[in-house]
Amino acid sequence: MRSWIYLTVVFIFGCNTLVAQTEFPSGKPLFPSVTSWYDASVDQSQVDLMRSLDQPKDQPLQFALPVPVSLNPSNAGFTVQKGGETVWIMAVASKGALSLNVILSPFNLPEGAYVYIYDESREVVRGAYTSGSGRGILPTLPVPGDRMVIECHFPGGTIPGNAIGVSQIAHDFAGFFRLTSSKDIYYGNAGGCEVDLNCSTNQKYLLTSRSVCRLLVAGTELCSGTLINNTGKDYKAYVLTAHHCVETEGNALSTIFVFNYESPWCDGPDYSRSHSISGSILRATNTDIDFSLVELSSFPSLVIRPYFSGWDITATAPGNTYTIHHPEGDVKKISVDDNPPVSASYPVSGYASFGFWRILRWDLGTTEAGSSGGGLFDQNSRLRGTLTGGAANCANPENDYYAKLSRMFSISTVPASNLKPWLDPLSTGATMVSGRDPYAWNISRADTLLNIPAGDPGQTELYPSPGYGYSTGTNSDNLIKYAEYFPFAGTAEIAWIRLNIANTVWINTADSVRVTLWEGGVVPGSAIASRLIKLQEVRDNFSLEVDFGRTVAVNGSFYAGYTVYYKTPPGTAQPQFAVRHSQPYIQPTLNTAWFYNGTAWKPFTQHPSFPMAVSLDINVIMVENSILNDINDPNVPKPESLVFPNPFSGSVSFSMRDSARVTSLTIYDNKGSVVSATHYSNIFPGILTIDLPALATGVYHYILKNDSETLSGTIIKIDTD
Repeated sequence: MRSWIYLTVVFIFGCNTLVAQTEFPSGKPLFPSVTSWYDASVDQSQVDLMRSLDQPKDQPLQFALPVPVSLNPSNAGFTVQKGGETVWIMAVASKGALSLNVILSPFNLPEGAYVYIYDESREVVRGAYTSGSGRGILPTLPVPGDRMVIECHFPGGTIPGNAIGVSQIAHDFAGFFRLTSSKDIYYGNAGGCEVDLNCSTNQKYLLTSRSVCRLLVAGTELCSGTLINNTGKDYKAYVLTAHHCVETEGNALSTIFVFNYESPWCDGPDYSRSHSISGSILRATNTDIDFSLVELSSFPSLVIRPYFSGWDITATAPGNTYTIHHPEGDVKKISVDDNPPVSASYPVSGYASFGFWRILRWDLGTTEAGSSGGGLFDQNSRLRGTLTGGAANCANPENDYYAKLSRMFSISTVPASNLKPWLDPLSTGATMVSGRDPYAWNISRADTLLNIPAGDPGQTELYPSPGYGYSTGTNSDNLIKYAEYFPFAGTAEIAWIRLNIANTVWINTADSVRVTLWEGGVVPGSAIASRLIKLQEVRDNFSLEVDFGRTVAVNGSFYAGYTVYYKTPPGTAQPQFAVRHSQPYIQPTLNTAWFYNGTAWKPFTQHPSFPMAVSLDINVIMVENSILNDINDPNVPKPESLVFPNPFSGSVSFSMRDSARVTSLTIYDNKGSVVSATHYSNIFPGILTIDLPALATGVYHYILKNDSETLSGTIIKIDTD
């Protein structure tokens, strides 16, 4: 297990769903090239040491080395004035890094400001991040290579103080991305016995998998986690993982939770269309049973399709078990044990006696480093535990240990040290809770719009020689952009678009198709939203489903379509990308397909080589709305709330900006015994200092109640002698 990370605890609320490689028309990167770079290189001996280690499962899988920095517009990078904006450019380099990521802190953007982060070649662009992306701190996903540009746009002629900064740069020594393809390098890293999730047709596995996420902790480590349900009538986005993955409030704040990182088909390629949420609040953690429960900084959106797993805290051993996890940080894998686990103690001292389920032998797959914190599910797909560690591997898939969920409920009475007050907030005493699909009602009322007639198999035309390409893809007429008209009336939200692909091929890893929504009208209007998809992630006769990181509201007609991009134009005999269209209609007025000839939009009836009336085989899935009735934002302290110093020696102080008439502070030791209980009137706003000189060194937990608001956390007493 990792040692304690001593830090001042600042409570911050970051609140946005971040979607990898998604670009919205909310800004445009300004600088295609940069010549001045901040050097954040690490000692090569550290890199060599880390690469030589065989990392165990009872620790997070470390893939990067952190470089603490304090960079801001006043001391690093450069600023320029352009178009009514002030732009701060912060370019960083770390020689030999396979990817770079940063933690933006402070992150307090004013309205109208936005940030892009991209690699030197601009193949991967993150953002635009805005004031809604986080408050106070924002961890970011990596970009490939050893150079990264952070581009920050502010309206007006100045940059407000404390608006933006970089507190950490992470140097990737293992390779979050493949050097040759901008793929996540952990794709394919799992052992040969691991089984892709999408090789299974078992519906309970596929449903449960929607609760599984990959954790990127503090920009340097990887673990697994699970969305978990509770007995409350409201919706709380709780993720359960191992304590050794997320140990502190600081870890929780700087963790990115990645959903839907899986191959699009069995043994398929990497998948860049995963979704991520930055930041969380640590609700409960316990070293004796190795768990941490965090609440995500924002509730997962409908397009993520979140599922909150049910749980079972009865003492009876499951009849059989399975786990869905990210071994070595790879795409989701599934491992299955057809036999019951046994109650056991973890073979390392310091953990609760008989607090674990021991998997005697996996019948399918195994677990590896990076699987830590992954959930163990029983035959009813209810969560029974989380992975602490073990000896299982592909060569000998025996003896893995999962911390028991039942012990996480009963091991302590301190809210910050057990699961009961969070997963059973109504005190129902429930021992089994079913899973929950929070958007089931919304999706049940979804409607699919399509213009292609039912039963139409679709087709596309191949150009005869000396021409090349397809009528609905790249071709010798230099056509690359297409749109389908949807004469929609009313108001709704677009959740997904499906393109039924006839043919595809990729030559360069940059080859892609950009899926776009345009405003309606006589011809496609302004772009509403767009998404870039790598051609290496699709295949012939494939239904490509695309979302835009959020639902997109429309009011009236719109167009949906795509633009094909090849970095190097294919040869004349090279198969290329194409979407199916309908059989030709007899009446030209039935045409709904359009193409762009480089200067103007034209109906398909005016196609230069294949003029006909058709509909593109594009489906649009719409919902009435994506609203949940009972979502409450996490009840988190404001950025101005501070506990200091932490660790402390003689006294510890609590600072609050907000006013409170009645305040109570209770401090517990790790066994749940009260060591201090005090009450105050009208102490906040201000600073409350508690003298604890006689308190023994160790870890303590506090509950601070201000009127109706309850805050909790961990403090550490140290000996200064």
